[in-house]
Amino acid sequence: MSTISEILNTNAPIDSKTTMTYKAGTPSSGQKIVIITGPTATGKTGCAIELAVSFNGEIVNCDSRQVYKYMNIGTAKPDPAQLNSVRHAMIDIVEPSVRFSSATYVSMADTCIDEMGRAMKVPFVAGGTGFYIKALLHGLAPIPPLDETIRDNIRAEQKLYGNDVLYERLKQLDPEDAAHIKKNDSYRLIRALEVFTATGTPLHEYREQHRFSRIKYNSVYIVLYNPDKKNYHTIIDKRVDKMLADGLIEEVKWLINKGYNADLPAMKTVGYSEIVDYLNKKTDLATAVELIKNHTKAYAKRQVTWFKGIKDALWLDMNDRKNRLQEIVKRFLYAENA
Repeated sequence: MSTISEILNTNAPIDSKTTMTYKAGTPSSGQKIVIITGPTATGKTGCAIELAVSFNGEIVNCDSRQVYKYMNIGTAKPDPAQLNSVRHAMIDIVEPSVRFSSATYVSMADTCIDEMGRAMKVPFVAGGTGFYIKALLHGLAPIPPLDETIRDNIRAEQKLYGNDVLYERLKQLDPEDAAHIKKNDSYRLIRALEVFTATGTPLHEYREQHRFSRIKYNSVYIVLYNPDKKNYHTIIDKRVDKMLADGLIEEVKWLINKGYNADLPAMKTVGYSEIVDYLNKKTDLATAVELIKNHTKAYAKRQVTWFKGIKDALWLDMNDRKNRLQEIVKRFLYAENA
């Protein structure tokens, strides 16, 4: 099997009538998938739709917030016209009150990819949640099922005493994991404590056993980015302004009125939590909007850091990617030895 770099660097012409060679069947069959990812506001949705239309494909969402129903504006979910242009899987599948895990994502996404392969559709995995992609490609560490009451108790303690107390406990119980978790990273902090409390084994030991070494799919990993930081920040600012104009405040009000309270993980999403604070009169609107913009930029920076750790990722300038991207996907799908 040739490496993806060899396939993409070859100058040999491609016959567009050649039958695609990706394998249909079970996830372990080596089936080809195309991953379109990158930091927020880099045009992943439109790009994935264009490619899916061009290459007889369907889209598997890998945005951890677009799985939630009713959260449309603040998650930049594809609009009705985009959703109708090509089949999208893994969007609007759970209520905002549901705790949606990476394990659930992998299980459901594997089924979607299997169905697409059997129907001879090319799966395009599109979205910016890097850990979901990693888990989809390599599987998850074999942590045994945990009693949810343990997590609930830790969350209740967090509300009473804050992250400082939890972090100090983690440092005593599991100093190695604590050294790699920031005190304000509530999700990872609670997860590490939950695993140790339930199993007596530190979370990092499970990950070391797993090492994400198994590869389930034959994939090309494409990262869209904007090399012009000033231009990119302007795009983010305009996107947030458009969300407000499109009714983000009304969307958050509706969610709260339906009983989806601010303590839910889904409601802690950037854009939603700041508007909740505004509605609760903890801040004014101008401050809330500025916070959304700043938090979005900080989130984008974390995403870029994550994707830089992907060894074989292909980075493409979001402003100059169309022709190159079509060629990359064509070579990947049609190459007989890929």
